Amino acid sequence: MFIFNTTYLVSDEVHETWLDWVRNQHIPFMLDSTYFTHPQVARVITSDKQDGTSFSVQFHVNDMHTLKQWKNEYSDLFQENCSKQFGTEVIFFTTVLEIVE
Repeated sequence: MFIFNTTYLVSDEVHETWLDWVRNQHIPFMLDSTYFTHPQVARVITSDKQDGTSFSVQFHVNDMHTLKQWKNEYSDLFQENCSKQFGTEVIFFTTVLEIVE
């Protein structure tokens, strides 16, 4: 089992709009693809000074093959959805975590 994690740095100007987008558009989009389960949104706690707030949005995915299939089919649309909605007010990167216990 793996976790597909996307870390976002969200400007203060779009913070509430972004959270609404995650809850009502992004999470349903990801779940509707049928590749992911267990959505989770967390605020990243940091002592570093930054402009805006960092969030982690995570989904479980069964295996790397499934994740690769999703990336081939949906990755561009995933990036386009956020960039189109928020431009440079939200920046993000993805990581994959392997659950070991």
